[in-house]
Amino acid sequence: MAGGKGSRLFPLTALLCVALLLQACTSVAYIQGQKTVGRLRTIGPAVLVNDQPARDGQTIEVKDRLRTGPGSSAYVHFLGSGFVHLDESTDPYFELRLRGIECAILTLGLQKGQIYHEAGHQCVTTVQSRHGEWTQPARQFNVFNLKVDPDRSVLTLLDGKLSLSRPSYVELQPREQITVTAAGVVERRTLSPRQLDEVTRWRRRFPPPCPGGGGDCAPAGGLSTAGQCTD
Repeated sequence: MAGGKGSRLFPLTALLCVALLLQACTSVAYIQGQKTVGRLRTIGPAVLVNDQPARDGQTIEVKDRLRTGPGSSAYVHFLGSGFVHLDESTDPYFELRLRGIECAILTLGLQKGQIYHEAGHQCVTTVQSRHGEWTQPARQFNVFNLKVDPDRSVLTLLDGKLSLSRPSYVELQPREQITVTAAGVVERRTLSPRQLDEVTRWRRRFPPPCPGGGGDCAPAGGLSTAGQCTD
């Protein structure tokens, strides 16, 4: 009798272990040794990867040089979740390294131009420009817009958590905007809803591509998830 009860419990225990294992595996966006950062979606004719015309849907690898020209834009959808949207005339770079077996540390750098970013599930995301560096806490959601000009970098945190770590430490709150130059932090202010909308208004020129490429999918706005419109 006792043996029969144990045999009935075994399948249930095994199924529970399998379910927990699958949940752990599906939460891992990156694996050891891989170099793929995400998938590229292009808008307009002037999107280049390593100085070659980009293909809509191609993968973006570590160290790839991605550039958008006038009248063109691009999305990079990260492997787990989240994306970065590039404005025209924007020149970012990506680095990826792993901590352990399930912790990806993504570095997103911007030399010039403008990006809008919604965080995925990387352990840590570091954002760099010529004027400063920002860090996302481990596995914390955030939404921000970063604009880099020759003389200044302006980061606007729309939602979540993000901290300026260089040239000085500043913990930002949602709706805050910070301006950094070679001289350091020159301005920090809280924006109104209307001002936040103005910051991300550029995205409306470049709605996300529909599944499979082709026409516009949906308007892109400040806290919209329209950037996830991919197949």
